[in-house]
Amino acid sequence: MLTVSENSFRDYLFQHHKEDLSTLVVDRREPVRWTENSFPPIRFLLQQRAERKINEILANLQDLVLTSKELRLDRGALHPTQVDLLGNSESTGLTIIELKKSNQTERQAFTELLAYSNYFGSLFPGLKESAVTSVLVAPMEGRTVKDAFVQELVSNEKNIIALIPHEDAGKFALEVFYPGEEYYKAFERNILNDSSMICVALSFPMIEGWIDPDGGMDGSTPPDYTLDALNVISNSIAQRLEAEGFHALIYANQKWGEVATLFPNPNTIVVAAMNPFCSYRTSVHEGVVYGRSDEGRLAQVQAVYDQLTDDGKEFWIDTMESNFHDKLIRVSREQFEFCFLSMTGTVRPEISLPDWYGLKTSFVDAVTTHNLNLHRTGLLREIYLQYIEYVYDKKVDEIFYSDDLPKFAYKTLTPFLASWEIFRGLGYDEDEDADGDQRDEDDE
Repeated sequence: MLTVSENSFRDYLFQHHKEDLSTLVVDRREPVRWTENSFPPIRFLLQQRAERKINEILANLQDLVLTSKELRLDRGALHPTQVDLLGNSESTGLTIIELKKSNQTERQAFTELLAYSNYFGSLFPGLKESAVTSVLVAPMEGRTVKDAFVQELVSNEKNIIALIPHEDAGKFALEVFYPGEEYYKAFERNILNDSSMICVALSFPMIEGWIDPDGGMDGSTPPDYTLDALNVISNSIAQRLEAEGFHALIYANQKWGEVATLFPNPNTIVVAAMNPFCSYRTSVHEGVVYGRSDEGRLAQVQAVYDQLTDDGKEFWIDTMESNFHDKLIRVSREQFEFCFLSMTGTVRPEISLPDWYGLKTSFVDAVTTHNLNLHRTGLLREIYLQYIEYVYDKKVDEIFYSDDLPKFAYKTLTPFLASWEIFRGLGYDEDEDADGDQRDEDDE
């Protein structure tokens, strides 16, 4: 707890720790480690990744030089806003520090911090917000600011840390804030689940000389130029989805030669994206928000819902989910059609919306096809990379071994089977299993 004012604390930091702010940082710890001889859960991978990033930013603060305090940002307003502290270094890049000593104002400080990084992005075209280092110095006591911090750190991949200020007999310290494991459990429960995935399938016909089928014999594969074309198209869509902020899996497939003749559109680009508005997790009935999610999150959604107008409340969640799905379809289709621009027009895909679980378990869609390179965006990319790192670390330690593991990790980055083996279990839900494994009962 600080006894001095925010202004005095800011001035102290600028006057006495302009080039060694990192010396005030305390309670830094090593990221969590998985000690079991089994693959760690997704929540653990997310926590390990986040804590590594926090520690990397902390290490980079050693090079930070503060260059300004109370920096006014003239954004055309009558009263310009001010950045508490501004710094720069080779390691951290542009660094913005916002201070608040009260938990009642820390939410405002966090909002301002994000706005400042956006402002500098507009000042220097090409500078992404993720390239700016943001430091929040605040008590970190409010649930709202903690939730927002984890969202920016984990989901939005911002370079951001939070430090809790302390004062003892005139000496100051900045305690590192590490979110508890419950925040990562919320990501795992509410996002990484079959029922939280939505699918878009863009199907199209053979294009003679450009995209042709296999030879129709056992073990034959499509021509190399066909494989190259389909992989480039799926990769192009993946890059666009990454830029648009989707967490998705994208791959191309083609029906086997003997099966392809039965379908007018035997080529398909499959996009499976994490849906933040899925009704499975959040729904409204007679004004009450419910769903398979933790009670705290549902209560927060309820608080927002209760403040909407009567018109706004009607179909609120349904509308947001529909808009999200529509955008996914539009972006995927636009990039697909861009790939097929030609002097004679473009190829128009047939769009369908398959169920993700059904697609994964369908014999026709998952087995009698040539499944090509699988690309990942956002959190799904990060989770996969964490898995690969884990596997290779364990192989070195002779705790984990697989005869199918390539010598070098780059061989694991795009092959379909490697990703599929990892993500096919994505839909496991402990709550469903505790309720009697309803899905298995339905399958029977």
